[in-house]
Amino acid sequence: MKKLFFFATVLFGAALAVSCNKSSNHEYPFYQAVAMFDDLSPEMYASDVYGENLYGKGYYWLDKNTGLGSKPVDDQFYSGGIAAGNFAAEELRPDDAANWYKKQLAVNFKNLRDFPGYNNTEHCLVSFGWADPNGWNHAPQMTFTDTDTTTRIIDGLYITNTCYAVAQMTTDLGSGVPIKDGWFKVKFIGLDAAGNEKGRVEVYLANYQDGSKFVLDKWQPVALSSLGRIHSLKIDMDGTDKGAYGLNTPAYVAIDCIVVRIDKGTEVKPNKANIK
Repeated sequence: MKKLFFFATVLFGAALAVSCNKSSNHEYPFYQAVAMFDDLSPEMYASDVYGENLYGKGYYWLDKNTGLGSKPVDDQFYSGGIAAGNFAAEELRPDDAANWYKKQLAVNFKNLRDFPGYNNTEHCLVSFGWADPNGWNHAPQMTFTDTDTTTRIIDGLYITNTCYAVAQMTTDLGSGVPIKDGWFKVKFIGLDAAGNEKGRVEVYLANYQDGSKFVLDKWQPVALSSLGRIHSLKIDMDGTDKGAYGLNTPAYVAIDCIVVRIDKGTEVKPNKANIK
């Protein structure tokens, strides 16, 4: 864990570098905790690469290190949700495009241990959903659950694509079209306890405009401290490939290694009752 923590903190700002040096911690009114998702309770993991237990089964997860927690919107992952799993990249065959959604939790990355996690860990998160103006889909969120008003600073996290999204962005199969001159992005939106937006950070998962040509295929750090102290982090998606029913690109993003500042003198006490 110390090695993982070092890599995370170095990439999320100079102030975080002190986190591995206990003798320096007295200079800061906080310490850093990292959610890596390898130590959740067994029932907090998706049961399979589709996630049968994410639908009408009361699924949720709580991270004891940071206090973060989440559950699917209306107990149905298809309405928007964030799930923990350990499903690494696998081939999605063109002749099976109609069933690609059944591999929705497969992350487009495989580490040296044949798992999807950042820096060779087993588990990570997969977020699905976007703020659909038609109201059929919702942008999910993770919340600091200690109390219904707890706020903390998230210094950063890592993101990458899922296999399902990449397959649709790079072929002419499925419901969308290949991203040839468009883009696909994730939007991290910080909310206060009342649900008001405090700021946002937007990052491309694929971009074929302005001379760029890439589809993200590795873990990339994203700094989020500019959001300030927040109660919840909403995860929205957007892209140029849209149709009558909204976004065609599958609205998924994989997330790992969330670095959070914990106020000194406070204790992390995750509470399922405060998941929003």
